[in-house]
Amino acid sequence: MAVVVEGYAGLRKALKNLAPNLARNMDKEIRANLTPIVKDARAKVPGAIFGAPNNWSNYEGVNKNPKQGYFPQYNPVAIRKGLTYSMARQKRSKAGYVSMITLLNKNAAGAIAETAGRTNPHGRPTSHFVEINKRFGSKMIKISTTKDSRSSNPNAGKMMIDRLDMSMGQLKNYKGGASRKTVGRLLYAAYAENQGKALDAIMKAIKTATDEFNRQSVLYDVRKAA
Repeated sequence: MAVVVEGYAGLRKALKNLAPNLARNMDKEIRANLTPIVKDARAKVPGAIFGAPNNWSNYEGVNKNPKQGYFPQYNPVAIRKGLTYSMARQKRSKAGYVSMITLLNKNAAGAIAETAGRTNPHGRPTSHFVEINKRFGSKMIKISTTKDSRSSNPNAGKMMIDRLDMSMGQLKNYKGGASRKTVGRLLYAAYAENQGKALDAIMKAIKTATDEFNRQSVLYDVRKAA
């Protein structure tokens, strides 16, 4: 998830080249407001999921095909470490934005814990129906693909989501509305619980740096003209 500010990339470049002290002070203020969110998200990760270390392992190794990937192991230390932030330039989005302040969940198991249930609240089904159109009609056939659950227990997904909700808390939408892309139970939930305080403080730090940079630039131009 990212905090995107239009024009911020140009500001940072100008500050770095012409006012490094302002850049350092701004970055320090931004980090000071991102750190509590990461800390709160890490605090949501229990030492043992579902109350016992072996329960998550019921899901490990369900997929034996290396090409499709294995279900990752639950390692609370690795998950907490993967919950972090970045102030480096990210790849340009499809909408054309470049994110430079980003909250990250970099661990595979952490990503599952973060988002499980936001697309399928009751877990993925073991199969689904597709409509086959023919010349004189159509019919529905039942199939199973890699998008379906590969567990022999049809309720495995729901059981896992329920246990995640009990262990880490329920999914929270940090932005409101119906979009599932802004829903999660670790970083997303911590950001939601922050209630916009971090974003407000970050925007204030950016504005303060911008105003001071502009003030210093005017003073420099006045002195140069004199």
